[in-house]
Amino acid sequence: MNLNAFFRSTKFRVLIGVLALLTGILIYSAKQGGHKDIVSRALSFAVSPVRNFSSAISDDVDETLDIYFKAKAYREENARLREQISILNQELVGYDEAVAELKALRDLLKIREKNPGFRTSEPCRIMSTLTNDLTGSLLIDQGEDDGLTLGAPVICSDGLVGVVSALTARTATVTTVLSPELSVGAVVLEANENGIVEGTLKLAEENRTKLIYLNKNTAVKRGDLVITAGATGLFPYGLVIGNVTETGTEDTGLTDYAVIAPSVDLESLETVTVLLDFDGRGVSLP
Repeated sequence: MNLNAFFRSTKFRVLIGVLALLTGILIYSAKQGGHKDIVSRALSFAVSPVRNFSSAISDDVDETLDIYFKAKAYREENARLREQISILNQELVGYDEAVAELKALRDLLKIREKNPGFRTSEPCRIMSTLTNDLTGSLLIDQGEDDGLTLGAPVICSDGLVGVVSALTARTATVTTVLSPELSVGAVVLEANENGIVEGTLKLAEENRTKLIYLNKNTAVKRGDLVITAGATGLFPYGLVIGNVTETGTEDTGLTDYAVIAPSVDLESLETVTVLLDFDGRGVSLP
Protein backbone atom coordinates (compact mmCIF):
# COMPACT_ATOMS: atom_id res chain seq x y z
CA MET A 1 0.00 0.00 0.00
CA ASN A 2 1.17 3.60 -0.74
CA LEU A 3 2.15 5.20 2.62
CA ASN A 4 1.85 8.74 1.26
CA ALA A 5 -1.77 8.07 0.37
CA PHE A 6 -2.40 6.54 3.80
CA PHE A 7 -0.98 9.55 5.64
CA ARG A 8 -3.38 11.79 3.64
CA SER A 9 -6.35 9.53 4.32
CA THR A 10 -9.33 10.09 6.67
CA LYS A 11 -8.26 7.09 8.78
CA PHE A 12 -4.96 8.77 9.56
CA ARG A 13 -6.67 12.06 10.55
CA VAL A 14 -9.06 10.18 12.87
CA LEU A 15 -6.13 8.36 14.46
CA ILE A 16 -4.35 11.65 15.19
CA GLY A 17 -7.56 13.07 16.71
CA VAL A 18 -8.03 10.03 18.94
CA LEU A 19 -4.42 10.19 20.12
CA ALA A 20 -4.86 13.89 20.96
CA LEU A 21 -8.06 13.15 22.94
CA LEU A 22 -6.41 10.33 24.88
CA THR A 23 -3.43 12.51 25.66
CA GLY A 24 -5.73 15.22 27.05
CA ILE A 25 -7.58 12.70 29.20
CA LEU A 26 -4.33 11.30 30.60
CA ILE A 27 -3.09 14.81 31.52
CA TYR A 28 -6.39 15.64 33.23
CA SER A 29 -6.32 12.38 35.23
CA ALA A 30 -2.78 13.07 36.39
CA LYS A 31 -3.76 16.52 37.68
CA GLN A 32 -6.75 15.17 39.63
CA GLY A 33 -4.63 12.54 41.43
CA GLY A 34 -5.98 9.54 43.37
CA HIS A 35 -8.92 11.46 44.88
CA LYS A 36 -10.90 11.50 41.70
CA ASP A 37 -11.45 7.76 41.16
CA ILE A 38 -15.11 8.29 40.34
CA VAL A 39 -14.23 10.84 37.65
CA SER A 40 -11.52 8.60 36.28
CA ARG A 41 -13.87 5.62 36.02
CA ALA A 42 -16.45 7.78 34.33
CA LEU A 43 -13.94 9.08 31.86
CA SER A 44 -12.67 5.55 31.27
CA PHE A 45 -16.19 4.37 30.49
CA ALA A 46 -16.74 7.34 28.21
CA VAL A 47 -13.60 6.84 26.17
CA SER A 48 -13.92 3.01 25.95
CA PRO A 49 -15.55 3.09 22.46
CA VAL A 50 -12.89 5.53 21.32
CA ARG A 51 -10.20 3.24 22.69
CA ASN A 52 -11.67 0.25 20.80
CA PHE A 53 -11.87 2.27 17.59
CA SER A 54 -8.26 3.38 18.07
CA SER A 55 -7.18 -0.25 18.56
CA ALA A 56 -8.88 -1.29 15.31
CA ILE A 57 -7.17 1.51 13.42
CA SER A 58 -3.85 0.58 15.01
CA ASP A 59 -4.26 -3.04 13.87
CA ASP A 60 -5.02 -1.81 10.36
CA VAL A 61 -1.90 0.35 10.39
CA ASP A 62 0.21 -2.59 11.60
CA GLU A 63 -1.13 -4.78 8.81
CA THR A 64 -0.50 -2.05 6.22
CA LEU A 65 3.07 -1.54 7.37
CA ASP A 66 3.67 -5.29 7.49
CA ILE A 67 2.54 -5.70 3.89
CA TYR A 68 4.60 -2.69 2.78
CA PHE A 69 7.86 -3.77 4.38
CA LYS A 70 7.45 -7.43 3.44
CA ALA A 71 6.54 -6.72 -0.20
CA LYS A 72 10.17 -6.87 -1.30
CA ALA A 73 10.65 -10.24 0.40
CA TYR A 74 7.49 -11.53 -1.26
CA ARG A 75 8.72 -10.38 -4.69
CA GLU A 76 12.10 -12.02 -4.17
CA GLU A 77 10.47 -15.29 -3.08
CA ASN A 78 8.17 -15.26 -6.12
CA ALA A 79 11.18 -14.67 -8.38
CA ARG A 80 12.97 -17.65 -6.83
CA LEU A 81 9.92 -19.86 -7.26
CA ARG A 82 9.52 -18.83 -10.91
CA GLU A 83 13.17 -19.66 -11.56
CA GLN A 84 12.75 -23.09 -9.94
CA ILE A 85 9.66 -23.79 -12.06
CA SER A 86 11.56 -22.80 -15.21
CA ILE A 87 14.41 -25.17 -14.34
CA LEU A 88 11.98 -28.03 -13.65
CA ASN A 89 10.20 -27.42 -16.99
CA GLN A 90 13.52 -27.56 -18.84
CA GLU A 91 14.40 -30.80 -17.08
CA LEU A 92 11.03 -32.28 -18.08
CA VAL A 93 11.58 -31.30 -21.72
CA GLY A 94 15.02 -32.92 -21.66
CA TYR A 95 13.55 -36.05 -20.08
CA ASP A 96 10.81 -36.31 -22.74
CA GLU A 97 13.39 -35.91 -25.52
CA ALA A 98 15.60 -38.60 -23.98
CA VAL A 99 12.65 -41.00 -23.69
CA ALA A 100 11.65 -40.35 -27.33
CA GLU A 101 15.22 -40.90 -28.53
CA LEU A 102 15.53 -44.14 -26.54
CA LYS A 103 12.23 -45.38 -27.99
CA ALA A 104 13.41 -44.60 -31.55
CA LEU A 105 16.72 -46.40 -31.03
CA ARG A 106 14.95 -49.46 -29.62
CA ASP A 107 12.66 -49.46 -32.64
CA LEU A 108 15.66 -49.30 -34.98
CA LEU A 109 17.38 -52.10 -33.08
CA LYS A 110 14.33 -54.35 -33.51
CA ILE A 111 14.33 -53.68 -37.26
CA ARG A 112 18.02 -54.49 -37.64
CA GLU A 113 17.80 -57.60 -35.47
CA LYS A 114 14.92 -58.99 -37.56
CA ASN A 115 16.43 -57.89 -40.87
CA PRO A 116 20.25 -58.07 -40.84
CA GLY A 117 20.33 -57.46 -44.61
CA PHE A 118 18.78 -53.99 -44.27
CA ARG A 119 20.82 -50.80 -44.48
CA THR A 120 18.83 -48.08 -42.83
CA SER A 121 18.91 -44.41 -41.98
CA GLU A 122 19.16 -43.20 -38.43
CA PRO A 123 15.74 -42.66 -36.80
CA CYS A 124 13.86 -39.84 -38.56
CA ARG A 125 11.68 -37.57 -36.47
CA ILE A 126 8.22 -36.81 -37.85
CA MET A 127 8.03 -33.04 -38.06
CA SER A 128 4.38 -32.82 -39.09
CA THR A 129 1.48 -34.44 -40.89
CA LEU A 130 0.59 -32.62 -44.11
CA THR A 131 -2.72 -30.93 -43.37
CA ASN A 132 -3.78 -30.74 -47.02
CA ASP A 133 -3.45 -34.51 -47.47
CA LEU A 134 -6.33 -36.69 -46.26
CA THR A 135 -4.13 -39.79 -46.42
CA GLY A 136 -1.76 -38.62 -43.69
CA SER A 137 1.45 -37.89 -45.61
CA LEU A 138 4.34 -37.15 -43.25
CA LEU A 139 7.21 -34.67 -43.25
CA ILE A 140 10.42 -36.09 -41.71
CA ASP A 141 13.66 -34.39 -40.67
CA GLN A 142 16.11 -36.14 -43.01
CA GLY A 143 16.62 -35.72 -46.75
CA GLU A 144 19.04 -36.09 -49.65
CA ASP A 145 22.03 -35.00 -47.57
CA ASP A 146 21.30 -37.96 -45.27
CA GLY A 147 21.30 -40.48 -48.14
CA LEU A 148 17.53 -40.73 -48.66
CA THR A 149 16.24 -41.43 -52.18
CA LEU A 150 12.86 -41.19 -53.89
CA GLY A 151 10.81 -44.37 -53.62
CA ALA A 152 12.74 -45.67 -50.60
CA PRO A 153 10.51 -47.68 -48.24
CA VAL A 154 9.74 -46.06 -44.90
CA ILE A 155 9.21 -48.44 -41.99
CA CYS A 156 9.07 -48.86 -38.22
CA SER A 157 9.27 -51.99 -36.09
CA ASP A 158 5.51 -52.54 -36.55
CA GLY A 159 5.75 -52.67 -40.34
CA LEU A 160 5.48 -50.62 -43.52
CA VAL A 161 4.67 -46.90 -43.19
CA GLY A 162 4.98 -45.83 -46.84
CA VAL A 163 7.60 -44.51 -49.27
CA VAL A 164 9.65 -41.35 -49.75
CA SER A 165 7.75 -39.32 -52.36
CA ALA A 166 9.52 -35.93 -52.26
CA LEU A 167 12.94 -34.72 -51.12
CA THR A 168 14.85 -31.62 -50.10
CA ALA A 169 18.38 -31.51 -48.77
CA ARG A 170 17.26 -31.91 -45.16
CA THR A 171 13.64 -33.12 -45.26
CA ALA A 172 11.47 -35.70 -47.01
CA THR A 173 7.78 -36.30 -47.61
CA VAL A 174 6.43 -39.77 -46.90
CA THR A 175 3.34 -41.05 -48.75
CA THR A 176 1.65 -43.59 -46.49
CA VAL A 177 -0.01 -46.94 -47.19
CA LEU A 178 -3.38 -45.17 -46.91
CA SER A 179 -2.77 -43.24 -50.13
CA PRO A 180 -4.28 -44.15 -53.54
CA GLU A 181 -0.99 -42.88 -55.01
CA LEU A 182 0.94 -45.79 -53.52
CA SER A 183 0.74 -49.34 -54.90
CA VAL A 184 2.47 -52.17 -53.04
CA GLY A 185 2.67 -55.78 -54.16
CA ALA A 186 1.38 -57.91 -51.29
CA VAL A 187 0.67 -61.48 -50.30
CA VAL A 188 -1.81 -62.92 -47.80
CA LEU A 189 0.11 -65.65 -46.01
CA GLU A 190 -2.78 -67.81 -44.79
CA ALA A 191 -4.51 -67.90 -48.19
CA ASN A 192 -1.26 -67.83 -50.20
CA GLU A 193 -2.83 -65.24 -52.47
CA ASN A 194 -1.30 -62.15 -54.06
CA GLY A 195 -2.78 -58.72 -54.63
CA ILE A 196 -2.00 -55.01 -54.68
CA VAL A 197 -2.37 -52.73 -51.68
CA GLU A 198 -3.75 -49.41 -52.86
CA GLY A 199 -5.62 -46.95 -50.67
CA THR A 200 -8.76 -44.91 -51.27
CA LEU A 201 -9.74 -41.53 -49.87
CA LYS A 202 -12.88 -42.99 -48.31
CA LEU A 203 -11.01 -45.76 -46.50
CA ALA A 204 -8.23 -43.36 -45.46
CA GLU A 205 -10.76 -41.45 -43.36
CA GLU A 206 -11.24 -44.67 -41.38
CA ASN A 207 -7.48 -45.36 -41.18
CA ARG A 208 -7.89 -48.31 -43.54
CA THR A 209 -6.45 -49.32 -46.91
CA LYS A 210 -7.43 -51.82 -49.59
CA LEU A 211 -6.03 -55.02 -51.08
CA ILE A 212 -7.28 -55.37 -54.66
CA TYR A 213 -7.12 -57.93 -57.50
CA LEU A 214 -7.87 -60.92 -55.29
CA ASN A 215 -9.27 -64.06 -56.87
CA LYS A 216 -13.04 -64.27 -57.24
CA ASN A 217 -14.43 -66.22 -54.26
CA THR A 218 -11.13 -65.63 -52.48
CA ALA A 219 -10.07 -67.70 -49.50
CA VAL A 220 -8.82 -64.56 -47.75
CA LYS A 221 -10.66 -63.99 -44.48
CA ARG A 222 -10.91 -61.60 -41.58
CA GLY A 223 -7.73 -61.51 -39.46
CA ASP A 224 -5.36 -62.76 -42.17
CA LEU A 225 -1.91 -61.16 -42.25
CA VAL A 226 -0.87 -59.12 -45.28
CA ILE A 227 2.86 -58.58 -46.03
CA THR A 228 4.95 -57.19 -48.87
CA ALA A 229 5.53 -59.71 -51.66
CA GLY A 230 8.97 -58.37 -52.63
CA ALA A 231 8.38 -59.31 -56.27
CA THR A 232 9.20 -55.98 -57.94
CA GLY A 233 12.41 -55.00 -56.14
CA LEU A 234 10.76 -51.86 -54.75
CA PHE A 235 10.12 -53.41 -51.32
CA PRO A 236 11.81 -56.28 -49.51
CA TYR A 237 9.80 -59.42 -48.86
CA GLY A 238 7.99 -59.75 -45.56
CA LEU A 239 7.29 -56.20 -44.34
CA VAL A 240 4.05 -56.32 -42.39
CA ILE A 241 1.30 -54.17 -43.92
CA GLY A 242 -1.68 -55.10 -41.76
CA ASN A 243 -4.57 -57.46 -41.15
CA VAL A 244 -7.76 -58.10 -43.09
CA THR A 245 -10.91 -56.66 -41.49
CA GLU A 246 -13.44 -57.57 -44.21
CA THR A 247 -13.69 -58.85 -47.78
CA GLY A 248 -16.01 -58.17 -50.69
CA THR A 249 -16.48 -58.33 -54.45
CA GLU A 250 -15.65 -55.40 -56.73
CA ASP A 251 -18.48 -53.66 -58.60
CA THR A 252 -17.25 -55.26 -61.82
CA GLY A 253 -17.88 -58.69 -60.32
CA LEU A 254 -14.57 -59.94 -61.73
CA THR A 255 -12.35 -59.80 -58.63
CA ASP A 256 -12.58 -59.64 -54.86
CA TYR A 257 -10.97 -57.19 -52.47
CA ALA A 258 -10.05 -56.98 -48.78
CA VAL A 259 -10.06 -54.03 -46.42
CA ILE A 260 -6.91 -53.84 -44.31
CA ALA A 261 -6.19 -52.26 -40.95
CA PRO A 262 -2.53 -51.13 -41.14
CA SER A 263 -0.21 -52.60 -38.52
CA VAL A 264 1.30 -49.15 -37.96
CA ASP A 265 -0.68 -46.63 -35.93
CA LEU A 266 0.05 -43.61 -38.10
CA GLU A 267 -1.65 -41.16 -35.72
CA SER A 268 0.66 -41.95 -32.78
CA LEU A 269 3.85 -42.44 -34.82
CA GLU A 270 6.76 -40.23 -33.71
CA THR A 271 9.77 -41.60 -35.60
CA VAL A 272 10.36 -43.73 -38.69
CA THR A 273 13.30 -45.40 -40.43
CA VAL A 274 14.09 -45.23 -44.15
CA LEU A 275 15.40 -48.32 -45.96
CA LEU A 276 18.48 -47.19 -47.85
CA ASP A 277 19.28 -50.64 -49.21
CA PHE A 278 18.14 -54.25 -48.84
CA ASP A 279 18.74 -57.65 -50.40
CA GLY A 280 16.95 -57.86 -53.75
CA ARG A 281 16.51 -54.13 -54.21
CA GLY A 282 15.80 -53.30 -57.86
CA VAL A 283 15.51 -56.96 -58.81
CA SER A 284 12.12 -58.15 -60.10
CA LEU A 285 11.16 -61.78 -59.65
CA PRO A 286 10.08 -63.67 -62.79
